[in-house]
Amino acid sequence: MYPHGSANDDFFFVPRARNSPIKSSFMQVEGLPEKLKIFRIAGSKYWQVRIFSYGRYISKSLKTTDVNEALLFATVFYEQLVRQGRVGESAAPDITQDLVNRQHLLHDLIGEVLQRESERVMRDEIKKESWVMTKIRLEGLIFDFLKSKQLKSIDSKTVEHFVDFLTQKALTGSTILGYLAHLRKLLRLMFVRGVIQQMPLFPQVKLQLNSRGAFTVTEYKLILQKSKELTRSLYNHWGLGKRAWINEAYHTMPPEMNGLIRFMVYTFVRPGDVRQLQHKHIEIIKGRFNYLRLTLPEVKRHKAPIVSLPPAVRIYEQLLKVQKQKGFGRPDDYVFFPEEKNRRRMLDIVGWLFNWILIDLGIKRGPHGVMRSLYSLRHTAITFRLIFGGNIDLLTLARNARTSVEMIEKFYASTLSAEMNIALLHGKRGK
Repeated sequence: MYPHGSANDDFFFVPRARNSPIKSSFMQVEGLPEKLKIFRIAGSKYWQVRIFSYGRYISKSLKTTDVNEALLFATVFYEQLVRQGRVGESAAPDITQDLVNRQHLLHDLIGEVLQRESERVMRDEIKKESWVMTKIRLEGLIFDFLKSKQLKSIDSKTVEHFVDFLTQKALTGSTILGYLAHLRKLLRLMFVRGVIQQMPLFPQVKLQLNSRGAFTVTEYKLILQKSKELTRSLYNHWGLGKRAWINEAYHTMPPEMNGLIRFMVYTFVRPGDVRQLQHKHIEIIKGRFNYLRLTLPEVKRHKAPIVSLPPAVRIYEQLLKVQKQKGFGRPDDYVFFPEEKNRRRMLDIVGWLFNWILIDLGIKRGPHGVMRSLYSLRHTAITFRLIFGGNIDLLTLARNARTSVEMIEKFYASTLSAEMNIALLHGKRGK
């Protein structure tokens, strides 16, 4: 438990010397004798530990500013004193074995949660990527935080301290919410198994909703112009002493980049879609309406085909013609950069090439400080449809972009300025 002094302790108990303890900082370590405490002193940023034994204090700096690490290091400090015979062993619990047992139990509980999530993957309730994220978070920061805790004593205060722990690591609100969702799964299992007697209350974490870094019409035109201008140009701005990590074949801007940029804006696809898009996923439809029907692999639980805007047809036909001349263009060939078999690396290359364009234009960072990336082209596509799409309804747009109406309202419609819809603003009612 974390004891709390009076609200005015820090005011009335100001240390008289740099090595004097700050009274309000004293904290007992759960499971250790009451005579051992961790604390802070005025002259150091690190936590200290001390214990009164055989008529005198034994103390040490723990060399950490993190309270959770300090609690763990204090346990190790106590174990060393016991082994050295510097504290009475009669009243000393077997701290090492207790800590090991707790960590084994925590490891087993996490394993059971992951097994349940794995079964959900097999039932196609969640994607494999979701299971991987759960594993990374449970076995990473969640285990690190809980490994020194008495599991049976976990309560709402512990969850609040966990939020503080994540905040100190500079994680965003949305990432913290993700960690809390995974912690909740673990605590629910602890409750079912009788490790804790009740489910703790979880604190509210407010999200700061930021725009998704879409480009304006002017910026988009500049990007297309710059991608043409840089075609066949050699990149040589590596910086002093820096080694080029990108394959030499891509040190020059490929003509394909201009088509890829326009294709993304006319089809609403994500960068991840570009990575796995094959010719067999695309059907050219011509008739009353000309468009591409993109039947992509499932992403974020969305399976419906995407309908492109008309200009995407010509872009794709030109791309297909060039690729057939190079020996590609078969149904199982990739649409973009088919020669690059490592598709993860292909996406890194495309992202690097797009950053080259943005940095050259000086628009890598948006007017509100938002960093732009290849993903910003998808945001641009959706924003442009909201501006120029006539009376398109959000449900139709959301389904075609394989997202939700909620996401459209939160991150796209909410960022439209009056100038973007100036035609509506200046319009007049008919008589």
